[in-house]
Amino acid sequence: MRRSAVFFALAQRFFGNDRIDFIPQNRPIPSTNALTTKTPPSLVRLPVYGLLLLGAFLNGCTPNEPAPDISREGYRPVYISREALETVTSLPPQPLRKPGKLFIRDQILFINEVGKGIHVLDNRDPRQPRKLGFLSIPDNIDLAVKGDFLYADNATDLVVFNIQQPTDVRVVRRVANVFPAETFPPEIDVSFECVDPAKGIVVGWERVLLTNPKCRR
Repeated sequence: MRRSAVFFALAQRFFGNDRIDFIPQNRPIPSTNALTTKTPPSLVRLPVYGLLLLGAFLNGCTPNEPAPDISREGYRPVYISREALETVTSLPPQPLRKPGKLFIRDQILFINEVGKGIHVLDNRDPRQPRKLGFLSIPDNIDLAVKGDFLYADNATDLVVFNIQQPTDVRVVRRVANVFPAETFPPEIDVSFECVDPAKGIVVGWERVLLTNPKCRR
């Protein structure tokens, strides 16, 4: 749109129905005798309208207020360092609190303690199994046995044990990052704190009150 057309539209807005005459370019300007000295009412209203519009514009320019914090229940990841994750040890027998998968080989029973490790029991008397020891394996939920070797997950890693001597189980191999890292909680339709790999490896989730959570599934 040309500048003259824009100016005409603005003037029409200020003057309302009053007649507006423009002097086209290259047209002779009328003599001063032909001009009346009476000021049109519309020209008197122009400053008033302009001040009103300016006031409305200034009143509308208010700084944006920060949005209030939103708190809701959700999940926060529980981290473990790489060093702590790889700390797999043989311990004395431990209480069986949350059993998971189990495997039996030559009367030796292996029972997963969900998230903690594996119980080793002598099962030659099924009525009274005898506890031999406990393999502390952070974030362990699965196991398998083949020959003289026990395979167990250790969060993102796979750990292999020699179980030829059930009372002296030893780690013989570790394969890092075999399993995908946890990036979201087990439930759906929930908010959670986004995972930050710089904090370590996720080995669980805790339900807490979150402020402005940015992740959801």
